[in-house]
Amino acid sequence: MQRVNRVSKDRWAIFIDLEGFRALYDKENLVLLSLGELMEGIYNVGCKSFPESPDRLFAHQLGDGFVIVSDFHEESLDRPIAIAISLLRHVAYSGRFAKASISEGEFADIQSCYPAAVTNSLGADKRVSLGAGVMTIFPVMGTALIRAFSIGKNCPSGPLLAVASADRERLPVGLVIHETPSNDIILVDWIHSQTGLTERITKDAGLNSPDTTMLEESLRDYCRTQNVKEEWAENVGNYLGV
Repeated sequence: MQRVNRVSKDRWAIFIDLEGFRALYDKENLVLLSLGELMEGIYNVGCKSFPESPDRLFAHQLGDGFVIVSDFHEESLDRPIAIAISLLRHVAYSGRFAKASISEGEFADIQSCYPAAVTNSLGADKRVSLGAGVMTIFPVMGTALIRAFSIGKNCPSGPLLAVASADRERLPVGLVIHETPSNDIILVDWIHSQTGLTERITKDAGLNSPDTTMLEESLRDYCRTQNVKEEWAENVGNYLGV
């Protein structure tokens, strides 16, 4: 895997979260189990596919999603694309769906910016006592997360995989790509796209990998049974070919 030696500290970041989590949380257990599938999938990819530097991963939970960050800058976006596709398919196997976006930026430990009263009481588990209560803190932040989150927020609704248009030339071959009304974002059809690295990650990490027909039928069933918004269902057809 090609690396570049430059001053920039930009690392890629994947922001991936569950679609419809808030609406489904108080109605069913499946969406929570799907969150567990996402968590386990990330764990297995990190432990089995990329356990060592310079390829190791850093992942942090944010509510019903995660940000996954690389160790270093990478010239090609082959790896984050393959990881995102693998995880989106793995979650889809559970019957619920995720959305992912990819961008780059800096990412660092920001605890030194926090007040001493808090950090001096911080335990190894990132918990701070509030008398008999508890505070947990998020120790890292950066433009990598902010940009990936912004891309996901600004792309069309639905279980999609979004990338900045400016990164088009850095994407691997073999992807089915769709334009969007926003000139700043393109979408990767994660159901009908395939790369060799996607296959390797799925196999090494032991992820579920439903075939194209199963993914298409599962999405159709979800649109029929979950009373999704019309725009959500239309985007499934327009950008995922379902």
